[in-house]
Amino acid sequence: MSAPVSPSNLSTLIVIGVFAVLIGIRLWRAAREQRFQPTTMWIAPGIFAAITLAWAIADRFTTPLDVVLLIASLAVGGAIGWYQGTHTSIRYDHAIHAMFVKISPIGSMIWIAVLALRFGVRYVTGGLATVPADPAGSAHTLTANRPADLLGMLLLFVALGVIVGLRAYLQRAYSLERASL
Repeated sequence: MSAPVSPSNLSTLIVIGVFAVLIGIRLWRAAREQRFQPTTMWIAPGIFAAITLAWAIADRFTTPLDVVLLIASLAVGGAIGWYQGTHTSIRYDHAIHAMFVKISPIGSMIWIAVLALRFGVRYVTGGLATVPADPAGSAHTLTANRPADLLGMLLLFVALGVIVGLRAYLQRAYSLERASL
């Protein structure tokens, strides 16, 4: 006879199930050719960047070291996204100002792995639970957050960088194609 599932374990299983469904949808969509318009392809990354930045500020990742690390992780993600772009097939349709992009499954897996790693770090270290504020303050450390929280936020900035890096590659490819007309 198996033990009953506790409410906290049930909520974790639900989150993991939803995450698995979202991964499946993302992989299914990535396997198909998607239409990108250079004028509007920056809207979703802009929204994701605003949410990520607001989250970083709300979680108090505002020390100079935090900011440097977040910028560095964004740059690492940008490099990964650019690399992903080099393995992406692009078809251009200049008449309608669009490009049709088929992202390599490995590129999608990189993005998903970064998000899964972020979730895993936060889950394993108890970062998903509410942590009471340090009454003495955090002035004695270089960063105001726990290392696991910082790692989770850095991974979120890597994921943002992957999205921005891929879009930058697509924008450059489209601009070069337009210039050759």
